[in-house]
Amino acid sequence: MSYRSTSLPRPVNITESDGGMQHDTSSFHDHKDDLRKRLSYTTHKLEMVETEFDSTRQYLETELRRAQEELEKFTEKLRRIQSSYAALQRINQDLEDKMHRTSHHHEEEKRALSREIIVLNNHLMEAKITINKLREDNDLYRKDCNLAAQLLQCSKSPYRAHKMSEVKGERE
Repeated sequence: MSYRSTSLPRPVNITESDGGMQHDTSSFHDHKDDLRKRLSYTTHKLEMVETEFDSTRQYLETELRRAQEELEKFTEKLRRIQSSYAALQRINQDLEDKMHRTSHHHEEEKRALSREIIVLNNHLMEAKITINKLREDNDLYRKDCNLAAQLLQCSKSPYRAHKMSEVKGERE
């Protein structure tokens, strides 16, 4: 809409002559009618602008309410997200602490198991040494027994083992 500024009419010069006075009066009335028309037109335009202003204001108030409601929804969503985020941070911190404790526990357990492996390896080495020593002793005892058996077979001695046939004959 374009609004045009209109200037006020210029004052009419009233002259003393009869023809001039009448002309000025009719011109004054014409000018008065013109001003009334303009006033009516301006009033009508002002009413239209006021109506448009009211409808625009209503529209903007409605849009403002809608935007405020939407803002409230987003604010509530943001609050929930922030709350969830804070809860997740607490959970993550708890999990990190638990992982650290578990890792520390496993490291201690690993060191203890390593020490136990060393002790068991030492026992195993001692057992192998003992087994080898016992095998050597066993071999020596076997050789001694074989030697004693050979000596007993070579001579007839009262300590010699009797044959089964000799033992049966003595029992009868």
